[in-house]
Amino acid sequence: MFSHEILFDIKYNIDKDKFRFTSILYCYTIDKDCGEIQGSIEREDGLKIFTIDTSEVNDEFVSTGVGFKFYVETIKKSLELGCDEFRASTCRNENSEKLWQKIQSKFYNVEKYKKYYRVTLPLKDIL
Repeated sequence: MFSHEILFDIKYNIDKDKFRFTSILYCYTIDKDCGEIQGSIEREDGLKIFTIDTSEVNDEFVSTGVGFKFYVETIKKSLELGCDEFRASTCRNENSEKLWQKIQSKFYNVEKYKKYYRVTLPLKDIL
């Protein structure tokens, strides 16, 4: 028996002209992109709000915890780059809903508001 570490990172891009953001889950171990989150950036009441439009994680990584870490790192990066509020899509499948419930249970600044989850500054672990 042996174990093997799989190394991931995110490639994050903001297109200021189109008011869009993209986060790509890249796996160094197998040298390929393994997921993507795309969304829009808008201003509302003086806040810069990033909202997910689409998200996908390759099937081989579903239910492994990789998607959770991918979302958390994407949210952290968004907040570091000036996002005041990060919102989930209002259209979520069962896996996405479970993921957002897990994020909400792990971080104090996540709430379900109307039909979407939202994360506000700062992102800290519950002690």
